[in-house]
Order: sequence, then structure tokens, then C-alpha cells
Amino acid sequence: MNIFFKMRFFGFWALCWLLAAVSLYADPQLTAAESPVVVKQGDYSKVWQPSWTIRTERRAVLDSNFTLAAGLIAFSAIGLLAAVRGIGSALMESRTVRAEAAALVTGDFMPVERKKRIAGVQKRGIGLRFKLASFTIVLALLVIFMVSAPLYYIMTRTQRETLLRGLWDRSTVLLEGLASSARAYLPSGNVLELSLLPAQIVAIPEAHYVTITGFSTDSAVYNDCVWATNDPDILSKINTPELEPGISELSDVLSPRLDAIRQELNERSRANIWPLSVNIAALTQEAASLALRPDQARVRRLNDIELTIRTLESSVTQSLAEIARYPGSEPAFTTGYISENHCFIFFKPVMYRHGVDDNYFRGLIRLEVSIDSIVAEIKSGEILMLETILVIALAALSLGTIGALALSTLIIQPIRRLARHVEIIRDTEDKASLVGMDIHIASHDEIAVLGDTINDMTQGLVKAAAAASDLSIGREIQKMFLPLALDRTGNKLSSGFKDTKNAHFFGYYEGAKGISGDYFDYQDLDGRYYAIIKCDVAGKGIPAALIMIQVATMFLNYFKRWKPAVREMHIEEVVYQINGFIETLGFKGRFAAFTLCLFDSETGGLHFCNAGDNVIHLFDASEGRIKTVTLPETPATGVLPNAMVAARGGYRVQALTLDRGDMLLLYTDGIEEAQRKFRDAEFNEIICAEDSDGTPHENHVAGQGFEEMGPDRVQDIINAVMNRKTYTLHKWHNPEGNKDLQFDFSACEGRVEEVIMALISVEKMFRCYRDPRAGEDAHVLVDKQADAFLKEHFLQYRNYCTHTREYPGNEAYMYYTHLREDEQYDDLTILGIKRK
Repeated sequence: MNIFFKMRFFGFWALCWLLAAVSLYADPQLTAAESPVVVKQGDYSKVWQPSWTIRTERRAVLDSNFTLAAGLIAFSAIGLLAAVRGIGSALMESRTVRAEAAALVTGDFMPVERKKRIAGVQKRGIGLRFKLASFTIVLALLVIFMVSAPLYYIMTRTQRETLLRGLWDRSTVLLEGLASSARAYLPSGNVLELSLLPAQIVAIPEAHYVTITGFSTDSAVYNDCVWATNDPDILSKINTPELEPGISELSDVLSPRLDAIRQELNERSRANIWPLSVNIAALTQEAASLALRPDQARVRRLNDIELTIRTLESSVTQSLAEIARYPGSEPAFTTGYISENHCFIFFKPVMYRHGVDDNYFRGLIRLEVSIDSIVAEIKSGEILMLETILVIALAALSLGTIGALALSTLIIQPIRRLARHVEIIRDTEDKASLVGMDIHIASHDEIAVLGDTINDMTQGLVKAAAAASDLSIGREIQKMFLPLALDRTGNKLSSGFKDTKNAHFFGYYEGAKGISGDYFDYQDLDGRYYAIIKCDVAGKGIPAALIMIQVATMFLNYFKRWKPAVREMHIEEVVYQINGFIETLGFKGRFAAFTLCLFDSETGGLHFCNAGDNVIHLFDASEGRIKTVTLPETPATGVLPNAMVAARGGYRVQALTLDRGDMLLLYTDGIEEAQRKFRDAEFNEIICAEDSDGTPHENHVAGQGFEEMGPDRVQDIINAVMNRKTYTLHKWHNPEGNKDLQFDFSACEGRVEEVIMALISVEKMFRCYRDPRAGEDAHVLVDKQADAFLKEHFLQYRNYCTHTREYPGNEAYMYYTHLREDEQYDDLTILGIKRK
């Protein structure tokens, strides 16, 4: 099981706990009138409920337990996200460590810089262990919170609801019993029996007193007169100095509601009972008349009437009992939370029929209870629960800490082994000696895959060391044929120049990848005449380099024995020699296209002979612009035998003149065919979608994914340098928006090296782009000569080129960091001659 799966599984498990905990908290709070306790007492609630037992408005109550639990859940959710993100960050840093280890293996830096990097890898290993351990411990702590918080909330809520519901149920049973007894004793005003009823509160420890009120002794209408009570504060609530049963009227917090309660219950009773009362009255009157003249038939009728009256009276009693079945509370009693008021008055109406009177509300039972003891019991239970949770949490946290440390050690230890192994690879100068030096990681996760990858890269380094040695030798041999300057260690640079009495020569070469066939040279024949060549061999690699070397060898050998004479101006002889030799080699698809020139520096005479390359460029100083001269079309060397070439017109010499101040420019197609890819605002590669595929759009066609530098841009750059103007480089489908690059050539002096370095520098910035995501590891290799030119003439230099770093492989080059570039596909080979 890999590391990322383990971490994801752990995070998913914790998130499931969070969701479960949140779902447990979604519980509505019910008042006593709305609670299932009240509704479940009978099915009559489906028909009618008194308005004083139904509350349509709900108060917003802040429950401390719920608030604590909700706070813990919110804290846990935030902490969980932070912990998962932290673990993800730590794992990403682990990836960075591995990436840096891989970068160290590939060897991009000088030895001193590599040591700094490997030290950073080791330090990150220590920091990674701390992060993994700390974030895992935090996550375990949050999971403990998420488990304990729901348990704490559920258990305290259950205890609270159980105790409060038990109090309500016991009180309801007591009120029902008291109401039943009051219905029996109130009609007769039996003070003795009524006075014994309040003593029944001993069954409810939370009860303070019971008060039974009803009609006064001189009236059958209810007026809240006290008939029985054990309220110790009754004297402060009645209108008489002493308690007089049936006379003293009660006044308390419930009194203002009694008129509405009495009116509603009487109206409901009349609607249900009035037909029964009428029947009872009629039957009673009939029975009275029958009792005056008794006979056998009337006696039977009288018995039937009495039975019917008893049945009707039973129905009336049952109906009144159902109407008065719902107890009430002042203030509203709830099992959902502990309200601020701990004292409640539960009340229940006493209803019965008295003669033909249509007032059925006859009395009220008041039961005052206190929930102080319940609150104290709940608090005690909460403390016990918190203590239990704390003990379990500490034990779980201890186990989690041990597991986190073990997990972090398990992850970090292989990384440290990898770091030490990479350090050995780093310090090995001869990478070919790394044969068989592998590292083996026992785990079956990404780190083991990294170990195998490093082993593969190590063997790749061994092979690359041998190949790089051969390639380096091949490049050096290729450069030996080019007239380039030498650095202080004797290595060829990218440019070379020659300043003479009548002309100034400057050439530049920057290879793309590997060995190629580009070649240029200018040979001083006698101080006046110069042999010039610019060659481009088709293809790349060793075959192209071999052909290039042969062309250079034959060129040098031919002009080594050259003497100024009329006949010697026929330089087509060497072209035939080169063609014949390459054609006999039989390379398929390999040929050499070149331009050969004999230059008279005193008169400016140019004698050209070309093979497949018939375009040259001349800057006319008198007109101040670059001109393109097309030479006769001839086949490239190596394609056809000499006989067939001669039959088609042969290689011919054409004479031109280079006036003073004019400049001859010879360059391969690498500069004009330099490419940059189209990208969107997110720097993703795209294709042009301006129109249907193949439709021209500016300098490219729709459906194309890149644009070329192009001959127009090259000529505009040359003209801008020579005329000391500003050049604007516009890129199509630019991810950086419509941000043109500006090059100010007003300080140029018209030297040939300025023209060539301008072409090289603009081409470099043409391929470069500033991706906001590019950091220190994103770098562009640049010639220091080009950097110096850009620093002087590139107006956006500070935006693109300020982040720099030395290139460890060659002191003539440097890195631009925080910058990216498209690949250089072909060699940049440019030769310029300016006549003084």
C-alpha cells in the first residue's frame, strides 16, 4: 500500500466521522406543548387541541451544550482541513525532495552548489519528519474531538431529555389523578376530602405545592377560588387575610390567562355537549312526570329513561375529560433545553356538568415544580462525562503520537538513505565508475519506485558519461573548423572576428542539439583576397558532421594553393570537387548546400559560386536597407554526379560588388525558421483557431501551433540596427497578452557584430516567455555576449532577465531563471562582412 493511499484513507475516515457527527446534531428542540409526550397521550389531538397548549412561535434559545458541541465541530472541521492540507504539503515536499534528488543525479550544478543542494535535501528530510509527525498528531487529536464531541452531546442531551420527560410524565399522571378526584369532590364542596389531595405531591420530589381552585361557595361560576392547597406562600396570593376555602380568590402568573382558557373550553364543550345536555334535561323532565303516576308501563319507561340518562351523562363526562385532557405550563416547558426559568406551574382544567348550566369549566389544578435538582444532576453527569472523555482522549492521543512518530520514521528513513546514496553519486567525478552502484528500498511504495528510478538514472549516467565524452569530442572537433575565438582555457567560444584594413569579419555559431553540419569560414589568401564559405548539411548527427568536415577539408586544401590570377577566379572547380566526393559516398538523403565566395577587399569585388543555396543578403549603405540577391539555381552537392550537373548548366560564378559601408550577410535557415509555440493565458499549448484550418492568419495559417521568426523579421531587425531605430517584436497568440517587446538600437554604430548579436538576441527573446509559475528551477541558457547586448538594448530587460545564475558547464554562458523558452530546433550560423 503506497504512502499517499494511506494518508488519503486516514483523511477520508476522519471526514466520515465529521459528517456523522454533524448529522447527529441536526435535532429540533420541542416545547412541552409541541413535544411527542403531549401528542402521544391520545388520538384526539387529531381533532382538536386547545390554543393555550399550541405555540406557533418558537423562541431562539442558546443552549450551552449545543454551542460547545457546534464549536468543537467547527474547530474540528477547520483543523481537519488544515491537517489534511498540511499532510498534503508535507507529501508534496517529499516529492520535492525526491525531485531534487533526481536533479542532483542528473548533475546540473557545480560541485560546490551541489553540496548546498544535498544539504538542503537532508535538512528537508528532518523537517519532513517533523511535519508528518506533527500533522498526524494534530489529525489524531481532531479525530478524538470529533468522536468525543458527538458522544458528549448525545449522552448529555439524552440524560437531559430523559429527566425532563420523566418529570413531565409524572406530573401529568399526578394532575390527571388530582383532576379526577376534584371532579368528585368539588360539586359537593367537600373541603375535607379536597384538602387531602395536595399531599399527593410526595410522589414527585421536584414538586413544591398543589393548589385546587374552582367556583365560590355563593356562585356556580368559576372565579378561581382556592378550595385546597399546600402552597406555603398562599397568603401572598389570595385576596383574604386567611385562607377560606371556596371564598379566597387566587392571583398568580397564571391568572391573566384563565378567562381565555375558560371561554375556549366552555365554547368547545357547548359545541360537543349541548345536544346531550338537552336530551338529558328532556328525559329528566319526562322522568319527573312519570314518577307522579306510577304504573307498570310507566315504571318500565322510567327505568329506560334512567338508563339512558346514565349513558348520556357518561358520554358527557368522557367528552369533557377528553376536552380537558391537555395539561399546560407557565412558562412553556420543554425537554429540548434548560431554560433560564427553573420553576414551572403545570395546570389542568377540572370540567364537569352541573344541572342545566352550560358552564363546564369548574376548576383548575395547579402543580408547581422546580428543575433545580435535575439541573444539578445534569451538571454532575456532564462533569463525569468530560472526565471520562479526557482520560480516553489522552490514552488515544498517546497511541496516536507513537503511531505518528513510527509512520514518519518509516517514511523519512528511506529518504535519508536515498539522500546519502545521491551524495555518493554527486561526489563521484567519473560517472562511468558508478556501474553496479545501486540502492535497494525494501518498502513497496513511491520511495521504492524512486530508488529504482535513481538506480536506472545511475546506469543512465554511466551510459551518458560515455556518450557525452564522445559527443563533447565531436562538438569540439566540429568547432575546430570554425573561425571562433578562444576562451582563457583554450575552448572555442560562440563567435569569432577578424578586423583588416579594408573589411571587418564577424561570425557566430550556436548549435541546437548534438552534432550538426553547419559550417562557415573566411580564409585570408594574400591580405587582399579572402575565401568565404557558408555551408548547411542536410540532417544532423555524425553523418552530417562527417560531410561538413569533408567540405571544410576540401575548401581549406583548395585555397591553400590558390594564387591571384584570372584563371583562379573560377572557383567553381572546388564546388565540382566537393560534389563529386560527396556523391560517391552514397549517403541517402544527405547533401551539402553552400555558398562559396572570393572577396577582393580592395575593390569590393565578390565572386559567388553556389550549390543549392542561391540566396544572399546585402545591406546597401546608400539606400539604408537590406537587399536579397538571388543567384542562379544549382543543385546541392552530393545529389547528382558532376556530369548531370554540367548538363543542367553546371556550377557558375557570378560577380557582384560590395561598396564601402555595405555589408554581406550569410546565414543558414536556423535564424529564419526559429519557432515559438502558441499558448493560451494559462500557458498551455494551443493551435490557431482564428478560421478554418489552412486559412492564412498573419504570418501563419489557422490550425498551426507555432510561428516562425521569418525573413521579414530578420530584415527588419537588420534595418533597425543599421538605421539606429527601435524594433518592436510582436508575438502572435502570446500567453502574456499584447505585450510587444522593444529593442532600442539608437546607440548602435552600424558594426557587423551589432547586427549579428541583435539577430541572436531577438531570436532568443522570441522563443522565451515569462510563465508566472516558473521558479528557480526554470532556467534558460544564454550566451553572455547576448546577455550583454540585451542589457544595453532590450527595454524590458528588467522584466525578463534580472534573475540570473552561473552556468557550471561553461563560463561563457549563464542562466536566466524564472523564465522558460521553446526549444531551439536548428543551429544559428551567421557570417557578416562589412567593407570599410
